[in-house]
Amino acid sequence: MSRWALVFLFGLGCSKGGAPPDGMIDLRQAPPDLTFGDLYESDAPIPPDLKFGDLMPAPDLKFGDLMPTSDMTVSRDMAAPADLAAPADLAYPVSQSVEIFVDNTCKMDVLPKKFDVPPGSSLKLTYTNRSRDYKVDIWASYGGGFTDLLPGASWVERFEYCRYPRPYSAYLDISTSCTRYRLMVNCL
Repeated sequence: MSRWALVFLFGLGCSKGGAPPDGMIDLRQAPPDLTFGDLYESDAPIPPDLKFGDLMPAPDLKFGDLMPTSDMTVSRDMAAPADLAAPADLAYPVSQSVEIFVDNTCKMDVLPKKFDVPPGSSLKLTYTNRSRDYKVDIWASYGGGFTDLLPGASWVERFEYCRYPRPYSAYLDISTSCTRYRLMVNCL
């Protein structure tokens, strides 16, 4: 019997966990001078100088030696599906909110910072001015927008981005009397 078969049989017997079956030795408690003859009882002759460490794989064994041969093909039911589109419950949201923050020192922050809309999706935006003191202007690259959005107010934009199947980028300039931010919408 080859030494790999012996390693397999030995590993099979010990892989179930718990206490080892009768006649087997628990390797975690094995003495360091344990020999293979102590582990395996068989009619086959065992060389007296064979140690447990001799059952390790040959040093010249490479990962490629363990790869399946070319006649092993994957069946159709195990192949990866061709369409990896997201399910309907994980689809990109059609409507999203843009929060605009302007502090007392006229520093502006816009959340989210940009939109990357996947193919086949569209996007409608609602803008909310979270500032306490500043009116906000929103002007889009298509030529429309809203001026003087009051603090605490919202504006629902009627334009729908990424409606057409070709990729393009659009932008929205969000500004106050003292600061400005360009929000990008990338239709992928």
